[in-house]
Amino acid sequence: MNVLVGYASAHGSTAEIAEFIGKELAKRDFNVTVSNVADVQSLDGYDAFVLGSAIHAQMWLTEMSQFLERFRGKLTNMPVAFFITCIRVLEPDGYEHSLHEYVNHRILKQFHLKELTAFAGRLEMDAVDWNERWTLAARYDGAEPPGNYNQDFRNWQTIQAWSQKVADKFLFV
Repeated sequence: MNVLVGYASAHGSTAEIAEFIGKELAKRDFNVTVSNVADVQSLDGYDAFVLGSAIHAQMWLTEMSQFLERFRGKLTNMPVAFFITCIRVLEPDGYEHSLHEYVNHRILKQFHLKELTAFAGRLEMDAVDWNERWTLAARYDGAEPPGNYNQDFRNWQTIQAWSQKVADKFLFV
């Protein structure tokens, strides 16, 4: 089975997660291509898709929206797994909040969605410009400032387990 692992990444954390997922799927004998969605010209030859986007200002990145719109017809009948990376998943109820508020469910309902999840990313304040920092200034409910900065919050075991779950579901398509 040929799988495209496509990502939209602002600072590289989501791209690294996509690369990791691609390697995990390849271990299960999938033929995997990992690519920035902005670079994808065609979906011909792919049987399934794992797509992921960073979340900025409570939305997935524009490149992902454009990709989903451009290839909507092709993706409609294909198995799709989708993930977001968002630092908010670390907060109490943040995982549920992120999946509810930061995922465009109206768009994803158009696809044969097999799996949906959210992962924490890596946060390096030196890489975040001042226009982005305001979104990190308070929790989503505004009650208190966020905690530790400049850390890699990705849980590779969780990402590996999700990758295996996706692989299992793709095998039975």
